[in-house]
Formats: sequence, C-alpha cells, structure tokens
Amino acid sequence: MTLTDLLPDRPLQRSEVDALDDSERIVGNFPVYFEEVSRFAIALVVVIDATAHALSYDVDGEGWELVESRELDHPVAGGVHTKDMDLIEELQSTASQHAGASA
Repeated sequence: MTLTDLLPDRPLQRSEVDALDDSERIVGNFPVYFEEVSRFAIALVVVIDATAHALSYDVDGEGWELVESRELDHPVAGGVHTKDMDLIEELQSTASQHAGASA
C-alpha cells in the first residue's frame, strides 16, 4: 500500500489534515490549502521517520500523487527540526505548483 492509497480520492478537509497528526508514523504534517479561506488541502507535505513526502491533489481527477520525497537534513525523533523548515516550504511549493495552485 502506498502513501497515496491512504488518502481519500478528493482534497482533504481541515479536520482530516488535523487527524493525520494522530498517526504514530507521521511526525510532521504541513498542508497547503486551496485558498486562505478554503477548508480543503490540495497539497501536503508529510514527514515519516526522516523523509518528507510532497503530495498533491490533481483537480482534473487523477487523485493524490506523490510528487517528491526528500530526506531531512536534521532528523529528530518525533518531530521536524526548525532547520528543516526551508526544505518543508520548498516541498510545499513544489506540491502546490504540481496541483496547479499557489500556496
């Protein structure tokens, strides 16, 4: 089962994004919402172990896609080091561009 298989075939609602934080495997969860007022995430960066995964939702019906995975430079147990936030933001930008939206 792939990471995208765990997501519904639609953009995630804010409550669903928040629920990802309850997962034992996900140590970081960084969504990109369609618009500031939107409650739907169309791009997402999740960190599992020491790897950040950028995912985007294809609004043309292709569903969630894994865009890129990168190893963290400063892995820490149970979270994401502040020194890795530039990488997270870069992956958020990549995922949102892939989804055809601007973060």
